[in-house]
Amino acid sequence: MENNVSTNKLIIHCCHHKTGTMVMTKILHDVCKHFKLKLQSCSQKNLRTDTDVWIQHHSRIDFSIINRPVIGTHMIRNPYSIIISAFEYHKITTEKWANQKIKNLNNITYKEALNRLNEKDGIYFEMANKFFLESSRNTINDIYNWNYNMPNFLETKYEDLMTNFNETLTNIFKHYEFTPSMIDTALKISEKHNINLKNPTLLKNSKHITNKSIDLNIWKTYFTPKLKHTFLKIYPRDIFSKIGYYNDLDDSEHTEKKNETN
Repeated sequence: MENNVSTNKLIIHCCHHKTGTMVMTKILHDVCKHFKLKLQSCSQKNLRTDTDVWIQHHSRIDFSIINRPVIGTHMIRNPYSIIISAFEYHKITTEKWANQKIKNLNNITYKEALNRLNEKDGIYFEMANKFFLESSRNTINDIYNWNYNMPNFLETKYEDLMTNFNETLTNIFKHYEFTPSMIDTALKISEKHNINLKNPTLLKNSKHITNKSIDLNIWKTYFTPKLKHTFLKIYPRDIFSKIGYYNDLDDSEHTEKKNETN
C-alpha cells in the first residue's frame, strides 16, 4: 500500500457548523484508516503530537503553538444557506448543547426556542443570537474573520463539494500532497459518501441532512429582500465579497443609487 504523505507535516481540515463537516469527517476517517494515518477530530487542547490529520470543527486555531509544518483546507458555505440549514436542523437535533436549558432564554433550550417561534422569527433568532459556538452568528463571524491569505491553506466551498464531488476532493488530496495513486484510491474510498449518489430512502431518513433534495438554492425560498436587509444589519456589509459569494442585494442597491442620480 502506497503512503508517501510526509509524517512531519500536520494536515488540518478546518470547517464550521453546517458547512459539510459531517461528510468531510466521514471521508477523512475512511481515507486515514486506509492509509494508516492518525486522525483526530478535537479542540486544539486535545491535539496529540503524533496526529497526522486534524479536523477542527470551528476553525479556531492558535498557529503560534503548533511546532511543525502545516498544510490544510478550510471549507465554508453561503451564509444564507448556513442559517437556513441550521434553522431546520436545530429544531430536531439531539446534540447536547441545543438541549440544555439557557438561563438567559427563560430557562428553555435552544431547540425549544426555535420550535416555539414562527418561521420568520425563528430564522431571525438563528441569525442573530450568540448563545453557542454552533449558533449561526458565531459560525458566520468566524468565517468572516478567518485569514484567507494563508498560502498553505486551500480554500474550499461546500457548494463545490456538492456539485463537483470528485474534482473538489482531488484538489483537497492533491493539496495534502497525496500521490496520484493515493488520490485515485482516496476518491474510490470517498465515493460512498457522495450525497448526490445516496439512496433516496437513506437520504430521507438521515436526521443530520435537512435539505433532502440537496438544493443549494433552497435558502431563496426563505430569504425575502427584507430578511436580507436584516442580515446586513447584523453582519459586515462586505461579508459576501470577502468570502467569495454573490449577494444580489449589491446589484439592487447599485441600481437604486444609479436611478437616484439620473
